[in-house]
Amino acid sequence: MSADKSAPAQPTGRFQPPDVRRRQILDATAALLLEDGYEALTVSKVATRAGVAKGTVYLYFDSKQELLAALQAEMWDRMLQRPAALLKQPELTWTERLDGLVAAWIAAEQDHHELYHRLFHEPGGTTGEEPMTAARDLLVTLLAQGHAAGEFDVPDPELTADFLTHAYTGPCHHTKTDSGITAAVQALFRRVVAARPPVQPR
Repeated sequence: MSADKSAPAQPTGRFQPPDVRRRQILDATAALLLEDGYEALTVSKVATRAGVAKGTVYLYFDSKQELLAALQAEMWDRMLQRPAALLKQPELTWTERLDGLVAAWIAAEQDHHELYHRLFHEPGGTTGEEPMTAARDLLVTLLAQGHAAGEFDVPDPELTADFLTHAYTGPCHHTKTDSGITAAVQALFRRVVAARPPVQPR
């Protein structure tokens, strides 16, 4: 999902496939939300920014709130879909799964931090539970299973997950993208859980 604030979205043709048109509408919504906030957002402005008729927006979304809900659902996917998929890959060590979770979280934070704030913390914009609550629960599961496998030393996965979910946000907010922050935070997570190589079967 892009949210280029520098220029209005330009249609590339009058007739577009539904998935392309839907993407244009959501990108326009994200850009306007970042520029003007929730209160100023209207379906008419979204249509103008996306280069479509107002009625076209309503073919895909019934209301302004439904537009926001769609953007929130995409943010959920960024925070949860890839890390959850890692749990189902038995060829990966638990440390590799933990590294993957950290990478996904930091990418979502650094690439979409302001949009995340507008979607989940701005009055009027929130439609439900924010992704970090479920992301924290996913981390609890990962830590508990890694501990059970003998790869982590985490006797209290709940407490450790609470610590780690708060610990990683500071570096994300105060460090520029592409500065090696992902590797540094991955190393921090590994130290906290006392990650060690998996026990090889004899």
